[in-house]
Amino acid sequence: MNPLSWLLLATHVPPSGAGGGIIRYTVELARALHARPDVELSVLATASARPFFAELLGSPDRVVTVPDVPVPARSTLERLGLAQLPARRRFDVVHGTKHILPRWGSGTRVLTVHDMLPLQRPRDFGLLKRTLLTRPYLASIRQADTLLCVSRATQQSVERFVPAVTGRTVAVPLAMSNGLRTARPEPVGALLDREFALVVGDTSPRKNLGLVVDLWSRVAAERPGATLAVVGPPSWGPSELGTHGSASVASGAIQILGHLSDAQLRWCYENAGVVLCPSRLEGFGLPAIEARSFGAPLITSLDPALVEVSGDSAEHLPDDDADGWASAITTALRAGRTAGAAVAVRGWDEVAAETVAAARTAVARRA
Repeated sequence: MNPLSWLLLATHVPPSGAGGGIIRYTVELARALHARPDVELSVLATASARPFFAELLGSPDRVVTVPDVPVPARSTLERLGLAQLPARRRFDVVHGTKHILPRWGSGTRVLTVHDMLPLQRPRDFGLLKRTLLTRPYLASIRQADTLLCVSRATQQSVERFVPAVTGRTVAVPLAMSNGLRTARPEPVGALLDREFALVVGDTSPRKNLGLVVDLWSRVAAERPGATLAVVGPPSWGPSELGTHGSASVASGAIQILGHLSDAQLRWCYENAGVVLCPSRLEGFGLPAIEARSFGAPLITSLDPALVEVSGDSAEHLPDDDADGWASAITTALRAGRTAGAAVAVRGWDEVAAETVAAARTAVARRA
């Protein structure tokens, strides 16, 4: 079987190659695709990120670059198909990993759909971003030969919003990052010798952190000294820390830890009394997978993606049931962790294999 020449659109990846969510997805998938003999991978990246991808792919010749211009200008170049012109070649597969596919150009077009957030929660975006993102995103979805959805829940959302794509969608669930999987745990000083619950994610309204923040005093009354540890980047839009967030942070009952290394994050998962995922909407819910992998007790909302990912290994509660969450958190902290509770989860080689299989089906269908 001839290798597929594959262009992965990765202009959102910073020079460090580090970040959350979609950045991690893009880097992990690039690494896994590059390791496959049936894929000849090239990457479209910004000029500043070229050294990172040149090292990952073993050659700068596999990196097609675009200027480090503002995101709207860069997205326009990608959407028009102009960004890939410097490659001076035709690719079998052109793969958008974040919202955008070229409107024109040859090759089978594959788009990864992480969520339908711009349509389900448009007010989470500023007016400019909402205006510039929604129409190109929908157009890219409609024009894709294959849509890789990160969960069955996301697949159902895509087909509900854009019924015409039914039959072109494939659910390819995500995997935990290899960096986190292989990291040697490194203690977080602020949490040493403390009982704590862990939330991993930003502070945007859809993450629903305010629910847990506002009920935390009730947990602390039952479990004196218990801490709520929040790990993740700042919100890229509006932020929600609940009514009592400032006072709780000032008292030390809530620790806003920001970005942690993989080694520190693994330690948090391995030592948390419980991991909380109260989100109102997720495309996949990676923290739920990570918690399961490291054997942490887990409580999630009833969001379809979180329920899909965590299954029977978690307790599921409505995202507005403060009484239920307070009781469940207190019970989990009192019970402590159970030995041997870790669950084996899939790896990026599986994600890459399913991605390639979906792309080959699309290439054959297009031919």
